[in-house]
Amino acid sequence: MTGLIRLTRYQDYFVTVIITTLLGFLVSGIHLNINLVPRMLGVILANQLSVAFAFMINDVADAHDDATDKLKVNRNPVSAGLLTPNLAYIASFSVALISVFIFYSLGFIPFLLGIVDLILSALYSLKFIRLKSIPVVDLISHGLMLGGLQLLCAYFTLIPDLRFNLNWFLPFLFVVVISIRGQFFNQIKDFVCDQKAGIKNITAIVGVSIAHFLMSALSVTAGIIFIYCLIINIIPVWIFLLMLLMGIVFLKEPLSKFRGRSGLEKAEHFHIPMIIIGSISLILWTISRFV
Repeated sequence: MTGLIRLTRYQDYFVTVIITTLLGFLVSGIHLNINLVPRMLGVILANQLSVAFAFMINDVADAHDDATDKLKVNRNPVSAGLLTPNLAYIASFSVALISVFIFYSLGFIPFLLGIVDLILSALYSLKFIRLKSIPVVDLISHGLMLGGLQLLCAYFTLIPDLRFNLNWFLPFLFVVVISIRGQFFNQIKDFVCDQKAGIKNITAIVGVSIAHFLMSALSVTAGIIFIYCLIINIIPVWIFLLMLLMGIVFLKEPLSKFRGRSGLEKAEHFHIPMIIIGSISLILWTISRFV
């Protein structure tokens, strides 16, 4: 049981999945009510399970490589010997199957998006294709399966209309950009380990210095998209002002440590405060939509 729980790696995504899912509900513009709560909870659960599958199948597929890395060997329950690969595969695809049934109950569009997400998650890690070893494709697939598709599942559960709309496209693009930036962070952190495993992702090709630059460029891009969402009222101005006020409180310490830190250290110090700011803002925004 310990190995199965560790295989899910829930602590790595639980809060962020709730954030992206809530954002999908909120940008739909629909006034939320108690009758929508079961469907909303269903989307949150389905998204949690689909992302859990992505992390689980990744650890099973990478178990052999992680066993050669002293920093990862004990984190991965398969390489640590807590689970056999067969049991880990069964657990992973069982989680995926449960998410499929939940997505099916939410309607055709969420079901279709959920299936795409699960297939992408499998192809991302399984070694017969391993999308994470294909430059550029690794970034796009990561941005979709760990961010963009969760937002779309939430949005189209409330609005089952596939027509193009800036209300879903810009937030979707924002989340994808943030997720791709996060992937650059992961690739830089795992650079040595990935080289040993023969993974040829985009960071392995362009180098760590350019990857740091691209991380910064993606941060700026996300900021521009966010500001445009404010301008056209997809995101209310009071949310932005609330985030600024919370930034004064939660970002004071990371900013004080900004100088003299490496790029990764700077990003790590900002990660948790930004998650806190985003979570509080979205929860209050959600409450306001029920009023």
